[in-house]
Amino acid sequence: MVEIILGPLVELILVKLVTLVSDQVRLLRNLKPEILNLKVTVTITQGVLLDAEKKQSHDNQVKLWLEKISDVMYDAEDLLDDLSTEVALRKLAKTHRRPGMAATFRRRIWSPVSSRSKQLMYNRKMARDIKALREKLDVISREKEAFKFEVGTELRALPSFRETDACPPSIMIGRDEDKKNIIELLLNYNPEANISVVSIVGMGGLGKSTLAKSVFDDKEVQDHFGIKAWVYVSQSFDFKMIIRRMLESITREKVEDLTLDALQARLRGEIEGKKFLFVLDDAWEEKRQSWEKLENYLAVGALGSKVLLTTRSTRVADFAGGALKSRTITSIVEPYKLEGLSEEESWNLLVEKAFPRKLPQEPQLQEIGKEILRKCGGVPLAVSTIAGVLVDSNDPKTEWPSFKEKSVSSITKEGEKEDPTMSALKLSFNHLPSHMKHCFSYCKLFGKGERLRIKLLVQLWVAQGYIDSEDKGFDCFKTLWWRSFFQEVEMDGQEWLDNMSTCTMHDLMHDLAGSIAGEKIIVTPSLTILKNIPSKTRHLCIRGDRDQREEDHGGDGLGNASQVRTLMCRKTLTREEVQQVIKNFIRLRVLIFVCKDPDSDDEDRSILDAFTSINFDKLKHLRFLAFNCEGRKGLPNSISNLVNLQVLELSASKSLEELPKDIEKLVNLKHLELKAEFAGQLTHMPKGIGKLKFLARLPMFVVRERSSSIGNDETVGAELDELKGLNALCGELIIRGLGHPESPRTGVYVLNEKQHLQSLVIDWGRYYHFGADYITSVSIHHEGILEILKPHFNLKKLAIHAGYEGVKIPNWLSGLTNLVEFSLEDCRQCEYLPPQIHKMQSLKKLTIDNCPLLKGIDDDGHHRDSSPIEEEDCEWPRFRCLANLRIEHCPRLTRLPTFPTVEGELELVAVSLAPLARTMKMKMRGEGGVGYRDYFDTNIHPLGTSSSSALVHSLSGLTKLTLKMIDDDFESLSYHDSSSCLVSLQELRIGECHRGVKLPSSLCSSASLTLIDLRGCEKVEYLPPLHGLPSLKELTIWDCPNLKGCWWKKRKGNNDNYGDGGDDDYYNFDPSMEEEREDEEWPRFPCLLALDIGGCPNLTRIPLFPTVEGLRLMRTSSEALVRTMKMQVAGAVHHDSQQHSTTTATTSPSSQRTALDRPLSNLKKLKLWLIEELEFLPEEGLCNLTSLRELDIYYCPRLANLLPAIQHFTSLHILKICGCPELIIRCEKGGGEDWPNISHIPNINLDGYILQASGWVP
Repeated sequence: MVEIILGPLVELILVKLVTLVSDQVRLLRNLKPEILNLKVTVTITQGVLLDAEKKQSHDNQVKLWLEKISDVMYDAEDLLDDLSTEVALRKLAKTHRRPGMAATFRRRIWSPVSSRSKQLMYNRKMARDIKALREKLDVISREKEAFKFEVGTELRALPSFRETDACPPSIMIGRDEDKKNIIELLLNYNPEANISVVSIVGMGGLGKSTLAKSVFDDKEVQDHFGIKAWVYVSQSFDFKMIIRRMLESITREKVEDLTLDALQARLRGEIEGKKFLFVLDDAWEEKRQSWEKLENYLAVGALGSKVLLTTRSTRVADFAGGALKSRTITSIVEPYKLEGLSEEESWNLLVEKAFPRKLPQEPQLQEIGKEILRKCGGVPLAVSTIAGVLVDSNDPKTEWPSFKEKSVSSITKEGEKEDPTMSALKLSFNHLPSHMKHCFSYCKLFGKGERLRIKLLVQLWVAQGYIDSEDKGFDCFKTLWWRSFFQEVEMDGQEWLDNMSTCTMHDLMHDLAGSIAGEKIIVTPSLTILKNIPSKTRHLCIRGDRDQREEDHGGDGLGNASQVRTLMCRKTLTREEVQQVIKNFIRLRVLIFVCKDPDSDDEDRSILDAFTSINFDKLKHLRFLAFNCEGRKGLPNSISNLVNLQVLELSASKSLEELPKDIEKLVNLKHLELKAEFAGQLTHMPKGIGKLKFLARLPMFVVRERSSSIGNDETVGAELDELKGLNALCGELIIRGLGHPESPRTGVYVLNEKQHLQSLVIDWGRYYHFGADYITSVSIHHEGILEILKPHFNLKKLAIHAGYEGVKIPNWLSGLTNLVEFSLEDCRQCEYLPPQIHKMQSLKKLTIDNCPLLKGIDDDGHHRDSSPIEEEDCEWPRFRCLANLRIEHCPRLTRLPTFPTVEGELELVAVSLAPLARTMKMKMRGEGGVGYRDYFDTNIHPLGTSSSSALVHSLSGLTKLTLKMIDDDFESLSYHDSSSCLVSLQELRIGECHRGVKLPSSLCSSASLTLIDLRGCEKVEYLPPLHGLPSLKELTIWDCPNLKGCWWKKRKGNNDNYGDGGDDDYYNFDPSMEEEREDEEWPRFPCLLALDIGGCPNLTRIPLFPTVEGLRLMRTSSEALVRTMKMQVAGAVHHDSQQHSTTTATTSPSSQRTALDRPLSNLKKLKLWLIEELEFLPEEGLCNLTSLRELDIYYCPRLANLLPAIQHFTSLHILKICGCPELIIRCEKGGGEDWPNISHIPNINLDGYILQASGWVP
């Protein structure tokens, strides 16, 4: 199945030949006749290659002929690249002369041919080589006559990629019932099992992973499990890798390379006592011992935890399940066998993939399409790839019947020898243009299940010459994605960037790439291959480490190394191996090194020293160099001699302080990849970097710092004005080091022509200054520098950070009409934002932090020194489409425009509440009651201007609100119609706000609220009636010493209803009135899951909480806990029926009813800390704690009656008691009175001493 594809290589050769023929360099004058002859021969050969590539699959002689042609063509491309490089070096020697560069240095570096006689010798040798190569190609080319090839051109070009088709539809056809069944199995409760295993079994391509992903992302499943992780397993059942990926999926952070024991301890810490769902995708392991070992790591999870397994083998499911089933705490259900799609479902999938807009109406075409699909056997992957072929038909009436007759019949024929699904995938591959075939097969270099960086893929394709530009590369990727050669594409998260980030390949697609590439691409875990590289190998990936070496690799030669064009070293090499690589792999286009921190051991340091001291001159073909080594402050300057280099990848170089000083010689460099967090030690950019006119990616530019100690200006770095010449820059750019008072002012704009730049961060850096005159001087200087940094109006994100000392922001900010995000941070002297900023149509996210003098908008001086105006709310300026707003530590900022459209997150820290108060009280009118945002420009009117329009309140889309360190009284946020404000609010956080006795109901009236977090509000005494919030899941109240409780609404008859009026409808706290209430009449939270109260000693008047799963009380009255435990069933039912009939997705009606019948029966964690007055808990309430997993009692010295009931806590896994003398005495191991009652608990910690432990103890 190995295929030889020469189309892109021959096209690349012809491009080089045409360029050399047209070039007027003296070196080429005597070579042009031979170059022209070679061009003729290559052109003739190209004419028959398409037909030869088609016939190679069934004619071995044709394949042998193509192999000979292939060898010669690769030699030709190398030879022409040598010549092109020499031409480029000679041009550079003439155009890049600068004062102070010695002539001898120029001759040695810029041109290896330094004398007339040597030039003549070089010309003669090159002429001989070209002639010999052309004659060899002529001989092989004449053999084509025996095969009678048809002369033709490349397959027709695929339709150009359309922006409207940027993402293929994410669809799953025919699996609704399967999904429903799997979810039912996952949510099924087994009281006798901590962990249950659900396996999805089926052949490759059926969509097991797609189904599992759909189940994993389902809201009901997400809400049911507290911890969720997805792990791709594949054929290597590596415990360390699996646990690390579990942790990374749980924490969403990169996990360092720890020992297995350390990883295990950390995993247990994450899942201890929690209900988890782990998906193990594509498992192949059939050893029972391996599954038993994995189960040991997961055994500490809560009851109801599940493992969802996908595998092609029933034996794997049986072995995994059998191993786990043998454990007393684990159970397994029968494997769920996934079947193929029906004929109707296959047709529906094809229609969705191939014809999302218009289905062919001709019955004949539909019948042909269905007949084609029958050959796919109901395998979704095969259907999707065939759909990708059919959708590109220009004339379906002609092409579909031909496709059915000529192509689909091959599925049946090939299917007799191999998997019919693989045959269908191969058929789709055959209909790709040659350059896409190369791009796809190149992916064999990467591992199965690996997330591929799409930008890296495209850069590698360009480096190999498969495509000539990155734009075409991304179009190529999208086409392959549409045809299902790639899947699970993730975006980078910035909607304004619209960048694809990573993707995966289906295992069958990876197998297909491997079968096509054959020995041309070798991936090996062993370094032995370096001694024995196959003659056909062009691309090599070494994945192994030193432990896998089979023999020593010293010596002078590496077999066939000179033919290799890609070398990926993902693990470290020895010093000798590094030297051998650079010496022998002289035709590399791609070189990737990944080295460890040299401080880890002496050998790694020698590796790094060897690599960074290498002379790179021999690697003149190199296009892509990834130097991912840590611990080096600088790079070898010989990198600057790689004139063909397009990508210099330094993202993992954490200690880098400077770049190669002659970087200006890298005239073809397009990407200089640096990570901002790693490049923070860079002191300057090399002088001359501004000459790299093709440079498109430069994440960071560091302005040099002038110093009186540096006398020679030649030794310092680039100045700010070098940015002016880099107009190809795109993506993101960080400019650092502008805060130095000596930084130059160029007087010209340096960024305004960079139309592809999307994100700009201006980081001034911090320095110390003294005196008012000095501050004034610096302020003027900074304003001047910022003025010349005016960006192009296409910019999407702007951030001005750390140390800007100007009073104003330039007016050009208001002209950035496409700006989506703007942040202003740590600008200590800034007083005003530019005028008209509130009218920016695209601004969606605004952040202002630590600007202590900022007052508001500089509206041409109109608002500067005036006292607060009293205009009507409707006349106040407003942001037109702002969605997220964060303002911190700006105490003088009172004149900010209103922000009624904020619908994401609003965070106010240490600022005035005046802008929020004005915004909350705004009332707009929108046509037909539709939200204000859709009608902001045309149909929204101030109150009173349109009597027919429906009333719309501002901030009706806000979902998260954070208020911290606010000095204003919350009374400014109170108004009568509180029920219509913040109606979509889901999370409310208030902290360290020291004024105001009552928290206004306007902040806590949303029926959507799921989380309330109140901390450090010393003067707050009353909370709104929180029990009326039907969706509240988490409530945290800490360090509110004067808080007494919630107030209820005035009684109407016998009910306490939650009204929609203002705060005046609620009476003040009066304890005597509560004494009349029976426990069953006490208000209660309908579905609260987590309650955390600390430092609130006066808090007694709080609704009951029978449904919580986690409870912590610290320095707080236990009265509410006692009341909850003493709840009567009748009262609960009565209250539930009258007041809280609404249930939510996260709390099922059955579990909620159980909690109401048996209060706290869902409680899993109970922590009682520093509650000195607590003497007892109701025994009838303690008996309900059957789900309790963790009990933590800390300094509750009077509590004495708890232990006898513990013997009924059958689920208790952890018991910790500290500072409770009576309880400690009774719990002494062996002799304690209550030791028999607690001895069944696996983990017991008393006063810091571990009496017994099973696994990890927190």
